[in-house]
Amino acid sequence: MPMYEYRCQECGKLYEQLRRMSEADTNLQCPACGSEKVQRQVSACAFTGGASGGSSGGGCAPRGGFS
Repeated sequence: MPMYEYRCQECGKLYEQLRRMSEADTNLQCPACGSEKVQRQVSACAFTGGASGGSSGGGCAPRGGFS
């Protein structure tokens, strides 16, 4: 199950949530204020490599691994 990142349009809270792909944008509610005005964000984990020649391994671990 993928991790999605969301931002509340009412209070601005940014949060992550594990959800099925088929339910990524349904029945969303901010955990801080309860608003249903929530928008899925493009996660930094979705980007790997690029023009700077980053790693091809993917994932969100910082370069050099975990400390």
